[in-house]
Amino acid sequence: MSPGRRTPRPARFRRFARSFRSGWSARPVAPREGAVTAAVFLLALGSGAADAFSFVALGAVFTSVMTGNLVLLGVAVVHADAGGAVRSVVSITAYATGVLGAASWLRDTSPAGAGPWPGRVVAALAAVPVAQATVLAGWLAAAARPGTAPQVALIAVAAAAMGVQSTAVNALAVSGAATTYLTGTLTSLMTETATTGSPLTMRRRAAVLAAALGGAALEAVLLTWGRPVAPALPLLAALTVVAAMTVGRAVPRPRRS
Repeated sequence: MSPGRRTPRPARFRRFARSFRSGWSARPVAPREGAVTAAVFLLALGSGAADAFSFVALGAVFTSVMTGNLVLLGVAVVHADAGGAVRSVVSITAYATGVLGAASWLRDTSPAGAGPWPGRVVAALAAVPVAQATVLAGWLAAAARPGTAPQVALIAVAAAAMGVQSTAVNALAVSGAATTYLTGTLTSLMTETATTGSPLTMRRRAAVLAAALGGAALEAVLLTWGRPVAPALPLLAALTVVAAMTVGRAVPRPRRS
């Protein structure tokens, strides 16, 4: 081969590179970053499922989208819808309480702990599947048709869990790792696509948005054809993440020579 002639790239690499044009790079993801992306993907899937569940089955209210709840509260007040107002207020209050409690617990947490998972973050996230298991138990106790008071109680527990989850993910201090308030994620992704955003962060943001959409769609399927187990999806997503984090912390890290 002549010195000035370029070596042709394998077809597989060319296909991979084409999918990351226009500011998207094909750089490999480091193990730590890949683990974080997988975790936020599952947590975003769970939050999308939780919001779909609460909106469809608990009286048209969200458990992680507080902007939506503020809008719903304003509409409920104007239309004198006491039930809608109570649900929105309970969700907002419970979410804020979850944030305050988790923030207090994580106040002195540094993301530079053992591996990518600081112990206090894992402990805070462990409260999420516990709360979601409580939602599932209450749902089953009401034969998947809870009345007004049980609905409000389930909203409170689920929204508090989402507040804890949001705060714990924030404590990881990783770009593009939001799992609940996703309007900002979409805004950042579009801005980075138009400018010079980090390819890794852009892929993570896109994965989070896709996960929330997929979680909501899967939850809608469960509510239609598997209603008794509908709250199990966000529970399984959070439980998987907590289990993986716990195992990851237990695996010894290789020593540097």
